Amino acid sequence: MAESQKLLEEIVLPDEIQRYRTVYEKAKEANQVTDQNKFSFAYCLVRSKNKNDVRQGLHLLKELYDSTNKDEDKRDYLYYLAVGNARLNEYETAIKFLDAILHVQPGNHQAQNLKDEITRRMTREGYIGAGIAVGAGALLVGGLAAATIALLKK
Repeated sequence: MAESQKLLEEIVLPDEIQRYRTVYEKAKEANQVTDQNKFSFAYCLVRSKNKNDVRQGLHLLKELYDSTNKDEDKRDYLYYLAVGNARLNEYETAIKFLDAILHVQPGNHQAQNLKDEITRRMTREGYIGAGIAVGAGALLVGGLAAATIALLKK
């Protein structure tokens, strides 16, 4: 649990991000980008304080996910896509990525622990309560509309 919390709160300093960016950009210029240096840069970006960096990291992770056929790599990319989305408070998306891992690997404790931490954050921040309230409100409005239509038909 504490490991997942630490991962969601860990911040990579701008100078470290710049070092990884420089390595990645040089590799890109030389047409020598590997999955490893792309992943290292993406992993660094998703731990940035800057939301645009996190989004760029998510974009790179999505490219990596789409370009591989290796199940182990896909799992890793999904996991860090979940981390990045959670850091952007896009909790529902993060949980979808973790559910995809857990569907294939139900015993994956790392994914389950991260999902539990994200669910705790959603509860603490009122996401679940707001979702229930919106759903209940929609049901109420739908019920009132149905009752009104039934009365009008009489």
